[in-house]
Amino acid sequence: MKRLLILLIIILMLVTGCWDKREINELGFVQGIGIDKTNNGMVKLTIQVLKPSVLAGAGGIGGGGGGAAGKPYEVYDSKGVDFAKAYANFNTELSRKLFLQQNEIIFLSEKYAKSGIYGALDFITRNPELRRTSYLIVVSGGSLDDLMKIPKGLEKYPYKEVVGMIQNQTNTSCAYVSDINDFIEALEAEKKQPMVCRLEIIKENGKPSQVRCVGAAVFKKDKMIGILNEDEIKGIMLVLNKIKRSTFVLDKGPEGEKTHISFLVTKTDAKITPIINEENVSFNVEIYVESNLVEQEVKYNLSDPKMILKLQKLQEEKLKEKVQRGLNTVQKKYKVDVVGFGDRIHKKDPADWEKLKDRWEDIYPEVKINISVKAKIKRVGLTSEPIKMK
Repeated sequence: MKRLLILLIIILMLVTGCWDKREINELGFVQGIGIDKTNNGMVKLTIQVLKPSVLAGAGGIGGGGGGAAGKPYEVYDSKGVDFAKAYANFNTELSRKLFLQQNEIIFLSEKYAKSGIYGALDFITRNPELRRTSYLIVVSGGSLDDLMKIPKGLEKYPYKEVVGMIQNQTNTSCAYVSDINDFIEALEAEKKQPMVCRLEIIKENGKPSQVRCVGAAVFKKDKMIGILNEDEIKGIMLVLNKIKRSTFVLDKGPEGEKTHISFLVTKTDAKITPIINEENVSFNVEIYVESNLVEQEVKYNLSDPKMILKLQKLQEEKLKEKVQRGLNTVQKKYKVDVVGFGDRIHKKDPADWEKLKDRWEDIYPEVKINISVKAKIKRVGLTSEPIKMK
């Protein structure tokens, strides 16, 4: 009996219970984090926190109308010498402990992104509550305060509006989507540089009215150095095999006439081949594209195979132009390897890469990139003949 009693005492001493439990009514659910830099170098955090009382009155997060009045979130700011201190300072202002596990986006102001985001990345990767699958987005055209207070949208809170836009990029490919894992993976690859989505604030009469995901912010290591527009990022994404569906428009017809013909790209396949001859380095980029014709202004009979071949040729020229424009911008203007050409050499021939890697930043801007595009029109819609007006 004494031995049993001693054993029970030891077990009770080892069982500590739910020491880290947190009640829901004690938590503040964060649904968006913004990071900015003040004029005096402080880190400014802006967070969007759900208001349980309003959400409960509206029948829950997914509830419809008829609920309590007022917006279902509140915006708070905090400043500190770094991310960690600014985050800790929220404890002096809020009645609830912040809960970060549901947060899906981290917004970066251009000013903060250009100053370097390494500190935030370090905090995020060390904190078990923050998702490494959270999207990273650079906000341009306005402040983070503007973003958090955008009035127009289909969703109840701005962050959800942006999440929907990002997820919809699989149908548009107008912007480059990247999460924290992608960013860190690029940083840790051989001489590859990161990109993240660019969120543009659109203003009417000087006031923010809506936002759109378009293009990308280009980084050199952890510092933003420039942006790519929609055409440029589509060219880069073709090389990276990142385009799932996207609409491309031709501005001339098969006979050279000025018109508009739209295609929906449904499949792409890109192959990058390094070619190394001692000190001479070049790359062959071969891209295969399948698409459907979705609209034409000209009145061609597309049952004619010759017409299809002409349209495919025009499409190849258009897509090659976009790829060249995107690669020229990152290679000649920004001088950063966002595609990972250096990493391709490293994986194919580590011995050659050892000879080149220390000089890659000088070699890369002058490397020749040979681009070829093969286009295939798979479908022309329900009819191959144009509408005949009488």
